[in-house]
Amino acid sequence: MKFYVEPSPAGGYWVRLEGNPAPISRHDTEEEAVSRAAAYARGSGGTTEEAQLRDGSRVLVRPIRPEDKGLLADGFAHLSDESRYRRFLGFKKQLAVDELAYLTEVDHRDHEALFAIDPATGDAVGVARFVRLQSRPHLAEAAVVIADEWQGRGLGTALVKRLAERAREEGITAFTATVLTSNRHMLDVFARVGEVRVTGREGPTEEVEVMLPTEPEPLREALRATAIDPPGGGG
Repeated sequence: MKFYVEPSPAGGYWVRLEGNPAPISRHDTEEEAVSRAAAYARGSGGTTEEAQLRDGSRVLVRPIRPEDKGLLADGFAHLSDESRYRRFLGFKKQLAVDELAYLTEVDHRDHEALFAIDPATGDAVGVARFVRLQSRPHLAEAAVVIADEWQGRGLGTALVKRLAERAREEGITAFTATVLTSNRHMLDVFARVGEVRVTGREGPTEEVEVMLPTEPEPLREALRATAIDPPGGGG
């Protein structure tokens, strides 16, 4: 991926990803923008773990980082209209700067997001996240999106199981989610994690609550056993 810097019409500077119509981030000075563009291209920090899917393919799983704005924007650009609709429950053409910031600059406590990377290409092929509900802190809203060519291979299940373990580590006991009633695959993924209860219906969507298991999943031990350092990472 190639990043470049250009002046913003409203002042400051954009960092842009070549081939992506929306800017990645905005900065007050050109120096800061150049620095962030280099960081996006380079990536940094974090523990990367390898997971084998049920079809035998492998992915790298790690927490999302602020430097992943380009990867996220590129992955979104390659989603089909149907996959975008299932994730956002409506048509969405692109991710805005503030959305990219929200989705990548997470605190890894009340807001966690896990990235799945294709080790052969370096492309983002899946994201799973939870956001704690402030009014009911034992609950968190969960969402998952998988690249079209990786759907049906077990990636969604692998990510959601790992996300559930992270949630339990932060004192979260259940996920809530809004899904299309027709999206039986996503409902099946949640059912592989815990007991699913429908709490409401509105139009083509269902509100569900997923009780998280209290015991660690064997998947976590398998991931920990194959933990690797990220390419180009220090240490």
